[in-house]
Amino acid sequence: QPIDGLPGVDQYLKDFTPFTRAIAQRDGKTWGLPYFSTVWTFMYNDELLGKAGFKDKPFKSYPELVEQAKKAKKDGVSKYPILWIGGQGFEQLPGTWFSMVANRGGIIFDKQLAPQLGAGSVARETLKWWAATFKDELADPSSLNLRFIPAVKAFNAGQHVYLGTLHHYYVSLINDEKNSPIAGKGRVHAHPGDGKTIGYTMLYILSSTTKDKDWAWKLMQYLGGRTKDGQYTQASRLATDAMLGSGYQSVMESGDVATILAAWSKAQNFADVVPAVFQPWYPRFSDMMNVELTACLQGKITADQACDNMVAAVGKAKKA
Repeated sequence: QPIDGLPGVDQYLKDFTPFTRAIAQRDGKTWGLPYFSTVWTFMYNDELLGKAGFKDKPFKSYPELVEQAKKAKKDGVSKYPILWIGGQGFEQLPGTWFSMVANRGGIIFDKQLAPQLGAGSVARETLKWWAATFKDELADPSSLNLRFIPAVKAFNAGQHVYLGTLHHYYVSLINDEKNSPIAGKGRVHAHPGDGKTIGYTMLYILSSTTKDKDWAWKLMQYLGGRTKDGQYTQASRLATDAMLGSGYQSVMESGDVATILAAWSKAQNFADVVPAVFQPWYPRFSDMMNVELTACLQGKITADQACDNMVAAVGKAKKA
């Protein structure tokens, strides 16, 4: 249920980041308080990048990523220099594609919910480039079985130069001294060019069936708002301890977490690139999209065929 009118809501609204506002406010109402925000990034193994001859010089363009991967492979630094987040899911495999499409200035659906996957589209050309990394054996084929955490664990084995693309905070697992063999060697790296990417904010919401609205609101504020001392205690702790972005501008700009603020400077809201994500038919479309993307990256169908099939899948998803 909407939280408008509850004590303190107006003050929270003034401090919402654009990401939070985009998801929390719909149809003129406010539907929750922020849990955390995230953006998609690349990551790399600093030691292996140096062994490949590119110490402190991660790629600045997609051709340069290919160039560095080819050299790392040729020099025996890594059999498969690139590990992708390619496991099927709602935001794993598709999210990797979406983030690179957004980075190149494209979208998946327009605001009228028409798919933007036709011949010459940014989305189609991006998929062609992505598939080539598998065809040229620069990308680890096991990528297609790996979602976020399994991919991070595979990357931590120290056999890949680059990992992409995934939520920025997973670098904390890569550099975990207790559990990662490559702790201290992981680096977050922005998408090439101007660094444009995608992201979103997760919310705490108030159930319409709650029996004690006042108590529920106090709990929601403890988790996603201010504690009794007036501080964003939980949001600040998540930002400093787990590198989770905050849904509040004041927390993002605070001295404790300002170092991670740059990751959001060029980020678009997930829904701006994929406006159809809020449609009731989208989950069905997402399932079909995952199948087509996987088939393409496996080399079973071309990017042209995959995109044509995904366009057709929109109609099928709406009718199902």
